[in-house]
Amino acid sequence: MGFVKSTAEAMPRQLPQSRSDGTAVRRGWCYPPPVRRFAENLLAQQLWCWGCDIRRDSGNLLLQYGFTRHRADDEQGGSSCYRLDEDRRHICLWGFGIFYGERQHGGLFLGRSGFSPCWSAVESLADVIHWTDDLPGFGRPRGTAQWRHSHRLCQRMLQWIASYERWVIDCVGTDYRYDCVDTWLRPLVKAEQMPRAWRQLSGRRWDRSLADWQRLTNRLLIRPKRLETAKS
Repeated sequence: MGFVKSTAEAMPRQLPQSRSDGTAVRRGWCYPPPVRRFAENLLAQQLWCWGCDIRRDSGNLLLQYGFTRHRADDEQGGSSCYRLDEDRRHICLWGFGIFYGERQHGGLFLGRSGFSPCWSAVESLADVIHWTDDLPGFGRPRGTAQWRHSHRLCQRMLQWIASYERWVIDCVGTDYRYDCVDTWLRPLVKAEQMPRAWRQLSGRRWDRSLADWQRLTNRLLIRPKRLETAKS
């Protein structure tokens, strides 16, 4: 699957919030630098762990979860695609990122670098894709409706990753995830805390207080950092 490949993604420019129909909609991802660094490193760890789940001696956990595997052509190369198609939700995993789509909301692609989600009106990828160049037109959301869809999709994507990590721990135990994290070159979050880390990202606590978010997140780290007073 090649979950250790690197593909750079551009960071969307942040715009101020606007109001439509009386509801505040954030027009921009608005990730402070500490949050963006944490999220990017957590995603890198997650991609490594998914690769471990594929290579697991006792059986491929992604297949056990319900994904279908679509290998890339040996001659052309590319990343294998693991695809999960449910009633309203569609997920694709590659070494270079993740696609998450839902009916009526479109889809997000999140590359492994920069933690910069890109939105498209497509809720499901029609063809099996093995290269980033083959992805449909993902880009920066435009207008209130697209930003509303994008933020909802991002929140649900992060919640799904948290639920997957909880499933892994319940299914095969914490020791297995410990082994996965221990073999990663840049381990960030404790194995048993990965579900909580993704939930904290989905909750956007930093919008209220970056300092509080940093203190809570610090408890999840393998090597806790000495935190300075943060400006929210």
